[in-house]
Amino acid sequence: MTSKDTTPPSSPKRRWLLKSALVLGAVGAALGGAVFWNRGVSNGTLTDAGKDVLKGIARAVLADMLPTDPAAREAKLEGQMVRLNQVIQTMPASSQGELAALLGLLVNAPTRLMVTGLSSSWAKASTEEISEALESMRIHKLPTTMLSYHAVRDLTCIAFFTNPDNWALTGYPGPLEI
Repeated sequence: MTSKDTTPPSSPKRRWLLKSALVLGAVGAALGGAVFWNRGVSNGTLTDAGKDVLKGIARAVLADMLPTDPAAREAKLEGQMVRLNQVIQTMPASSQGELAALLGLLVNAPTRLMVTGLSSSWAKASTEEISEALESMRIHKLPTTMLSYHAVRDLTCIAFFTNPDNWALTGYPGPLEI
């Protein structure tokens, strides 16, 4: 008496699907690990990677309000990073974690390219390239990408416009004496 083998033969399609799933899982884990490793905020303070992202964004968003002299411009951008740290430290830990993850996505080359279309790092990209990247985020089809744009743009503006040292650059004379 012969016994029949009840295991179905392995098909090439199934093997291809399993291999593809393993490769995609490995790539996803690698990207997730890279995003975690290059977080933009750690212990309530911007990391160097986070500063690069937000300084690039500030160069584009605040372009017309920053001094034209390169040394004065750089000093103003460094002051913006100090102010951003102050603003971030007032945020709840959960919001800091979300910002850290967002900045991590924007730091890493593969995810930065997917989210913004920006191939250069934030530090090496021109103001025009960053403006184009931000515009692509602003009008993107995915609501999460548009929300990410508004988060980094609004954070930049909050830190800049709430600093009385910047009011003269914007033409605002300050509050009236009553």
